[in-house]
Amino acid sequence: MTQQSTSSPPPPPPAPRSSAPSVASVPSRSAMLWRSQTRRDQLFFGVLAGVLLVISAIVQNQMRSARNGWNLVKDQTPESEKTYRAIAINFPRLTLGGFRGILSTVLWQQAEEDKNERRWVDLETKYDMIGTLQPYFTSVYVFHSWNLAYNLSAQWAESDSKYKWILDGLAYLYKGEDYNPGSADLIYEEGNLYAMKLGGGYERAFFRQHWRDDISRLYEFNERTALTKDSTVALKHVHDFVIRPYFHAELIVDPDTQEAGRGIRITDPDLFSKRTDGKKASEPMDFPLGLSPFYFAYVEYTRSVAAGLPSTTGAQVVNSRAPMALRQWVMDDVYYMGQTMNDLFGNKPNEKILNDKVKFAAKTHDMDLLYRNVHTMAPKTIEKFNDYLGVWGKVGFVESTHRKHVVQTEAMIPIINAEKKMFDTLVQWHVGGRKMTPEIINGLKEADRLYQEAYKPTIKWVDSLYPVVPGEMANPDRADTEKYANALLIRSKGIQAWLSLPPDQKPDMTFLEEEVVEK
Repeated sequence: MTQQSTSSPPPPPPAPRSSAPSVASVPSRSAMLWRSQTRRDQLFFGVLAGVLLVISAIVQNQMRSARNGWNLVKDQTPESEKTYRAIAINFPRLTLGGFRGILSTVLWQQAEEDKNERRWVDLETKYDMIGTLQPYFTSVYVFHSWNLAYNLSAQWAESDSKYKWILDGLAYLYKGEDYNPGSADLIYEEGNLYAMKLGGGYERAFFRQHWRDDISRLYEFNERTALTKDSTVALKHVHDFVIRPYFHAELIVDPDTQEAGRGIRITDPDLFSKRTDGKKASEPMDFPLGLSPFYFAYVEYTRSVAAGLPSTTGAQVVNSRAPMALRQWVMDDVYYMGQTMNDLFGNKPNEKILNDKVKFAAKTHDMDLLYRNVHTMAPKTIEKFNDYLGVWGKVGFVESTHRKHVVQTEAMIPIINAEKKMFDTLVQWHVGGRKMTPEIINGLKEADRLYQEAYKPTIKWVDSLYPVVPGEMANPDRADTEKYANALLIRSKGIQAWLSLPPDQKPDMTFLEEEVVEK
């Protein structure tokens, strides 16, 4: 008998390996589609990057060629950088399409870095590029104009440089308005820069005088004027601002030289409806030696209301801005007359003007125009305030606040009467060889009387601000305002001291240094 084996049967041979993949290893249709799209995107952006690099290289070569063709010492001016970079500024907007938002975000960040690192030319370039990328975004212009006029201007020690940067800020707003006509936000900010920076900043006395002087010498600027320094750039800005149609201005033409720009003339029948110079309201007013920036603030504030009010400020505030600007214009002209009188006849007189018959006559004529301005604009200011109070007078503190401004404006008329009489008498005294004739003595006595008369409405204004309550301590801020009323009495005492001197003794003119109105 055969013996059976107890071992296991041999394993079956392995199945032949199939060349087809298993179901688990086959990629899905969506995965294959995703991979193909990714490759296409990579290819597209690679090609786009290459094209942009080529274009960038071409632009850079053109800019380098332009630079090499210039004498950089001679030709590099405050505006030349902007000129040869115009292609680079406009290039992104024309080519980047939907990527403009990303680039704008990067530029905003870089602009802040440039500001912190004090790279001013690069910063202005960034602002220009952002404005080009986002031309219809008004906040861009508001934000960057504020940076230019406030933050950047403060970085410079020279007042001339600060003045130019403020005008750069205004120019940036007007650039924004060109893209966004009728934007109440931009128009309102333009008014703020005229009123609060040029007219009310720390260096306001310098800025307002500079603005007046620039308007009086616009004939020095023309399209061929080389923009070689900040002063000529500033003059170009002023020229471009004042000829905007809504300022109703035209350049005065010199009849002898036929040069346009010997000051400006304004036509505004509504604004000049209270004029007292015997001319019709529709006739233009000449301002050969300049015009206060508060006039331009008044126009812009009026335009901002007509445009539908800005989105950042309530109607109650915005509607008050125009009469406030007129009040400040009146005060500015009164202040300017006092400063001119001290500059010509104080203890440190300006001999260059005193000894130049033409300049002296021009200054004298300018004081006549200031007198005209105050007598025209003060009644108009009061009318505008009353119109405003008729609408908003019952809202909170509006009535009491702006009624004080009315009282102050009313005081400006007797003050300018006294100042003008004193100035005219000093002119006659100087022209007559500085002799104390009966006419000069009578003129000084009349000026003394007018100063004492002007004190009454001025102290009334002080009392409206800080009333004196019997038995209570006076407000410590009262003294800061009362000094303007006291300055009128100092003028009076100075005149009386002069009249008591022997005829051949030189008078002490320090009483002319007092400011009779807030700077």
